[in-house]
Amino acid sequence: MKLAPLQLEGYFLTDLNCQANPQFKADKETKFNERDLEVAAAVQPIKDKPNRWQVSLNIRLQPATDANSPYSFCLNLVGVICWVGPELPEDKVGTLLRTNGPSMLYGVGREMARDLTARGPFPPLVLPSVSFIPDAPAAPTPGPTESIEKPQI
Repeated sequence: MKLAPLQLEGYFLTDLNCQANPQFKADKETKFNERDLEVAAAVQPIKDKPNRWQVSLNIRLQPATDANSPYSFCLNLVGVICWVGPELPEDKVGTLLRTNGPSMLYGVGREMARDLTARGPFPPLVLPSVSFIPDAPAAPTPGPTESIEKPQI
């Protein structure tokens, strides 16, 4: 085992709101839609603290009325991430920060949401895993004069 080059030094909760749905029917299926879950992250350097960044994360579950969700909630987390790894180009560290920093906080928020909803009148919610890896740019479509090379078998 070895330590990861990014470390979550600490975090705190800045906002929390959870509501049980009195219309929830435990005997009916819950139909979550991907659009019901909003996750937004921001990463910025901390002034006068080299190799430290602030990561802000907002997790919001606002299911549609027909989703039969037991809960809706919103939570905001702020964390401090420290780079303890070897020197890397700034763009590489930036990519790691924007991907792994929010991922670390999402794990915290996911557990907070499960723990919070476990204290309510209905079964606890376990949020789905999410990815903070930026979408890869689409591959260019070959034009009329371009050909696609067939793989060798």
